[in-house]
Amino acid sequence: MSASEPEWKGILASILLAKTAVATFSIAPFLVGGYIDHLGFSAAEAGRLLSVEIFALAISNALAFFWIHRVSCRKWAQRLLVLVVACNLLCIYAPAYDSLLLLRIVVGALEGALLALGFGLLGKTRRPNRNFGLYFAVSLTIGAINVRILPLFLEAAGVTGLFVNLCLYAVIALAGSVWVQKHRVAGAGTQDAAVKSSPGGFAIAAVPLAFLIVANYVYFVGQGGVWSFLERLGLQQGIDLAGIASALSLSLIAGVAGGATAGWLDLRLGRVWPLLAAMIFALTSIGLLFNVPGALSYTVAACLFNYGNNLGHPYVLGFAAELDDSSRLTVLSGALHTAGQATGPLIAGLIVTAESYTNVLWLGTAAFVATMLLFLPVVAAMRK
Repeated sequence: MSASEPEWKGILASILLAKTAVATFSIAPFLVGGYIDHLGFSAAEAGRLLSVEIFALAISNALAFFWIHRVSCRKWAQRLLVLVVACNLLCIYAPAYDSLLLLRIVVGALEGALLALGFGLLGKTRRPNRNFGLYFAVSLTIGAINVRILPLFLEAAGVTGLFVNLCLYAVIALAGSVWVQKHRVAGAGTQDAAVKSSPGGFAIAAVPLAFLIVANYVYFVGQGGVWSFLERLGLQQGIDLAGIASALSLSLIAGVAGGATAGWLDLRLGRVWPLLAAMIFALTSIGLLFNVPGALSYTVAACLFNYGNNLGHPYVLGFAAELDDSSRLTVLSGALHTAGQATGPLIAGLIVTAESYTNVLWLGTAAFVATMLLFLPVVAAMRK
């Protein structure tokens, strides 16, 4: 994006890059069902196809820590988007399970690089907290609209329709890529950060920085673990599937509101208070699931959980954006979020018992409390 271009165009282009990178998350239930119903794979094989793509995304996103500050943003964004389209189209003609598995790994790696560019560019804007909040609000809104029309793609073409749907995300982002800045992320330097790092370094010492990195991961282990079993927790309370679906649908709207709140608040209350509020919302929702059964309580808990998560996520990323002028820490944070969301369901699945899913709530409680404790030395170091 040239200096004369309005900043909103660059922000929109960055949001489109990041949304394309995580599009698979929003259609994951349909992908798994399509693999089973239309391609004849077992549930284990379908789950593996989704899992390898997510982990490839996380690994690729983490590796971007080493190159994100070196590449031309617009050129690489366009190359990656073209490859995403090509690989998704190739998935339509994959002759066997192994070849499709390999292609989904490649797609995940490309998505991880795209997410790095999208988050890296948002982290370099003048108001990164607001813009990360806008990203989550826009991403959830687009995802909700797409999920409503996705059955049309399935009915018309089966899994082919889903791959075409993923291609459309990339095509739209490719059209918006003309607004992506040409130069490197590290050259943008437009954010109004109170603390900036020295070239090639970070703004705080290694120990609190390590706490920040661990907190990024632990927070999303709790979020991913609880969210993945929220439907099971509803069934455990005796709520029917229609009531659960209604509650989760409302919680998605609450998630949009959480991201929008972060965008509106920006730094009016700093980063610490909104992040603390997000943790309190999450813990309150878990408390309701622990102690207050019933459809109304379950709905309120689901809404608080999604609202808090999407309120807090932009500020977690905002910490990283403030501490590292090269955007490498922002990129690493995105990778840790993805890894945490992939690890949470894995741990939750191991600790549930045949009689109860309550251990999932203990996992969430432990993760959110640990995150608050891990952020204490980070805040103390920044205030020095």
